[in-house]
Amino acid sequence: MRARPSRSGRADDRVAWPAYVALAWIVVFFAFHVYWYAGGTFGRGGVLPGLLPHSVIGWIFEVAIVSAFPIGAWACLAIARGWPRGRLRRLAAFLVWFGCALLTLRGASGLVDDLTRSIGLLPDGITGLSIEDATGMAHPSASVLWSGRATDAYFFAGGLAFGRLAWRYRNRPAAAPTPAG
Repeated sequence: MRARPSRSGRADDRVAWPAYVALAWIVVFFAFHVYWYAGGTFGRGGVLPGLLPHSVIGWIFEVAIVSAFPIGAWACLAIARGWPRGRLRRLAAFLVWFGCALLTLRGASGLVDDLTRSIGLLPDGITGLSIEDATGMAHPSASVLWSGRATDAYFFAGGLAFGRLAWRYRNRPAAAPTPAG
């Protein structure tokens, strides 16, 4: 059964709520990064990398990561408000599916990495990184370890939020244009 847009032309609640949840995930994620780079330490599991990369590949990666915040926020807000039409609709759908895949893979791999390292199955986890390599500390405290696990879980939750949005948005017909006036 296809969801219908509301009479106002905006996205219906079946699509709008998951879009606002995914948008909230982005806002919280971005706010924590601003807080950490401003010197905050709450919830920080290890040492943050410097703000300025030291290589061309580092710069490319940094630009891609920083760009993800406004692009992801635009996609979520646009879907929630029923704005995308035509190619922009396909672009918004692609972005939320891409966000779902990226966040789910990042979160799940981090959780599996932490689990295999914690239970001793793989001393260097699935990434091959020791605890010192992963946290920047030879003997991290329990709070640092749990902070890393919470971060991995937050990535996974973001993947689920984007996945729900992508799933709900996939068959939703484009909203009818609103009359000017």
